[in-house]
Amino acid sequence: MSIQHTRKAFFAKFFGMIAAVGVVPRLFSKPASSAAPTVSTQANFSIRPDTRSVSRSGDVL
Repeated sequence: MSIQHTRKAFFAKFFGMIAAVGVVPRLFSKPASSAAPTVSTQANFSIRPDTRSVSRSGDVL
């Protein structure tokens, strides 16, 4: 039995290889839950006005 070389078969193999290349790294990587550090719910920053800012008039823009 001979294998038919058609566009359909070519694209099926091509897209299958692309899908495999996208999935294989995920199989060998660590889960995101163990890789990411935990983030506290308390904000560590505060919003303050910038004293260096320059106010502009509307006709400058």
